[in-house]
Amino acid sequence: MRSILLVEDNADLRELVGFVLRHEGYDVLEAENGREALDQLETMQPLPDLILLDLMMPVMTGSELLEILQEREQLASLPVVVLSAGGQPWQVPHAKMFLRKPMDPALLLRVVRQVCDAPASC
Repeated sequence: MRSILLVEDNADLRELVGFVLRHEGYDVLEAENGREALDQLETMQPLPDLILLDLMMPVMTGSELLEILQEREQLASLPVVVLSAGGQPWQVPHAKMFLRKPMDPALLLRVVRQVCDAPASC
C-alpha cells in the first residue's frame, strides 16, 4: 500500500483530501504544519511514498519544510506535490508538481497516481 504524508493546516481540507485518498487505497498520514511533518519524517520507517504539502501554514511553512528536506540526504529524494491557494510554482522548484487550491479531487487523484507511477518515485 502506498503511503502519503498530507501536510495541511486546514482541518476540513485535510479531512476531505484524506478521505478521498484513503477511499482509493492509500495509507494517509497527516500533519498540521511543516514542523509536525518534519518530526514525523525524522522517526518514520519506512518513509512515505509522497508528500502533499500546503505552503501557507503556521509554525513552519511548506517552503521552509521543502528547504529542510533538500538539506537532508535521506529526505531530499521524497517526491512532493504542493497544494496551495497562494504562492507560485517557481517558488518551490524542488516540488514535482504544484496544484492550486481549491482543486478538483479527480485532478488530485490523477496527479497522485502520475507521481506514484513514475519511475524512481513512490
